[in-house]
Amino acid sequence: MKAVPIYGHGPVEVLKYVEDFPAPVPNSSESLIKIKYCGLNHLDIWTRIGIPGMPITFPHICGSDIVGSLEGDYDQFPRRTRVLVYPGISCNHCYNCRNGNETICRDFSIIGGLSNYNGGYAEYVVVPKTNIVPIPDEISDEQAATLSISYLTAWNIFNKLQLKKDDTLLVYGATGGLGMAVIQIAKALGIKIITSVSDDSKFNFARSLGSDNVINRKKKEVALEVEKITGGLGVDGVVDNAGQKTFAMSINCVRKGGKIALCGTTSGNIANFQIRTFYSKQIKLFGILIGSKSELLELIEFVSKKKIVPRVDSVYGLTEVQKAHTMLERGQQLGKILIKI
Repeated sequence: MKAVPIYGHGPVEVLKYVEDFPAPVPNSSESLIKIKYCGLNHLDIWTRIGIPGMPITFPHICGSDIVGSLEGDYDQFPRRTRVLVYPGISCNHCYNCRNGNETICRDFSIIGGLSNYNGGYAEYVVVPKTNIVPIPDEISDEQAATLSISYLTAWNIFNKLQLKKDDTLLVYGATGGLGMAVIQIAKALGIKIITSVSDDSKFNFARSLGSDNVINRKKKEVALEVEKITGGLGVDGVVDNAGQKTFAMSINCVRKGGKIALCGTTSGNIANFQIRTFYSKQIKLFGILIGSKSELLELIEFVSKKKIVPRVDSVYGLTEVQKAHTMLERGQQLGKILIKI
């Protein structure tokens, strides 16, 4: 089959388009899916580059936001059913898995990520039958290919933070998948959004998603602007998907008793911050790793009900995966980047 595997970690050049990669064969607990789209995420970049202490077996195929059709009958769903894939892999029998908390299972990993399950940069993929989720008619394949990572992570964030209508939330970067998801879901929930962008060309996009206040971080100091906007109180919550360069700022921006959702390290993995400020403000910190399958089902229902339409920036073919990765790394997109198979 046609696919884009990696045979080792490294820059975009390790992504190799091949036309004769062995097609996967499902066992009795798995299903074969003919892939139509795969959404790109920063997880794809981290998997390609590699994370120390998290080895994977090569060759490996990246891509976790998988949408396609069933190639074989599966209990509830007939062949050719439009489906997306819940990307989490867990043991399915421990206490956490039995109670819908599979992301904290000791065996948890992500399909196409740093796991031994191949992902969606290919014509076909094999996944556990329990990971199959049918797509409602009102959601297109392109829209569905944005939901399983960025939007699921955002939905989990709102479940954890428990913000109320008219609360204020700061999120960094309006034009990526997670920033877009947070803004659109917040808007639907009546939460006021402050977001940052890297240049004025992205200002209107952030506004069009529903941002109440947009800060160009290259021209203005985010923490000072947040102080002005909130009348010196700080925001009720922060979604920090950047990590190293923003975590101290998140602590400064959140109000006393506020909440921070930490869910990414796009600017680096090691952060220095004022511990006294953190505990003096009595901040609540949540670590977020995508979400559970039950949360994905909730999200799909919410997106359908609220008529949320994720924005797609661009669509690349399998032969253009290197270009797609480069665009994502440079932060040039306005919305999601998809690979069409």
